Amino acid sequence: MPNRRHARRTHRDAAKLAAAGNHQGALAVYAHAEAEFRGCLAVHPEDRGTRSDFADLLTDLAASHTAVGEVAEAYAAQRERVAITAGLQAGPVERAAARLDLAEAAVAAGRLLTAATEADAALGLFDDVDAAEPGSPGFATLGDAIARAARVYARAADPDLAVGAADQAARMLIAARHADPGGFGAKEIGLDGTADLLRDSLRLAAALHAAAGRASHAKGAADLLARHFPGTAPPTAPIPLTFRAALETAMRMGAFLDPRLIDRLCPDPAGRDAPATISARCDPGLAAVALHSAEPAIDALAPTHPNLAWRIATEVHYLLTAADRLGERNLHLNFRDHGPAWLAMLMALTATGKQGPILTDLATALAELCERLRTRHAAAEHEPLVVAATRFIAVHGDRR
Repeated sequence: MPNRRHARRTHRDAAKLAAAGNHQGALAVYAHAEAEFRGCLAVHPEDRGTRSDFADLLTDLAASHTAVGEVAEAYAAQRERVAITAGLQAGPVERAAARLDLAEAAVAAGRLLTAATEADAALGLFDDVDAAEPGSPGFATLGDAIARAARVYARAADPDLAVGAADQAARMLIAARHADPGGFGAKEIGLDGTADLLRDSLRLAAALHAAAGRASHAKGAADLLARHFPGTAPPTAPIPLTFRAALETAMRMGAFLDPRLIDRLCPDPAGRDAPATISARCDPGLAAVALHSAEPAIDALAPTHPNLAWRIATEVHYLLTAADRLGERNLHLNFRDHGPAWLAMLMALTATGKQGPILTDLATALAELCERLRTRHAAAEHEPLVVAATRFIAVHGDRR
């Protein structure tokens, strides 16, 4: 008979091995604890205490998988943890931490679509925090979260979004340091936690501003980096393909036909009000407008200019996902019109020749859209598209 007390004891034994650096040994013991917890939940699936303990186990399990390079397994553990944490109705800080952990695990596993959307969803849980008042409750925690999201966006989303998030995180974390002089900034050696995040934000901001040709902004970030972390230099970043640059290139090629939309979708990344989240980059109502403007462009660009197609399609997908999460009325009420265009835009990416885990992530997004079309009784109207998506999902879908 599964026993929760025994499962917790086994978890503690595994955690001791992990703390000593023996992650392979820990994984073997974690497997026993995992089996025990799953047995308990099979008997009492709604037991909140067991579910909470199991979420803690999954956190540690993911860390050990990461330590030995098993990034796909770490991602799977973090994804299950997020589902369990949401079901527990945990507080916003705990849920945000779980989603950011998932976003970072997704980046490591090459699941970039999930990474960007989870980071944005995590930041959305801090709506009640005053980002302009260093003394307000949750200010430093939000600064930490934006810094983590910036690192995710730098790998998975528009570089202009990443630099906007890095700049805001750096401003907030420096302000938090001044508000608490005895806090993280007092440690010049053995950086951890918030200090690491400030350092990474400044390095990221300096590199991306420099790559985009914003020399004065790059110098400002580099000067702050030298002041707070002497001896640390910003990395050299390649010239990034931004959402704005991709749209402007598509427009010059005659594939994107709404130039007025570009400024509305792509705010100045160097401005004081540069968006730090996908949700904040434009009015949610513009997501559907962007979809119908971009979908024909993606279809035309995908076979010949795959990088352009992926940048535009993923950014529009991120906007749609954010608007959907925020309950954007037009997107919900008219999903029978918008859903097929959304599905067609993502399906066009299957012709770009991409390989690897990103295709599994794409299959996950396609499966969610197909299911929504079915529940809205719209799938039959677009049967060839849904059938093609279903075939792609069957080949590339997540086997877990």
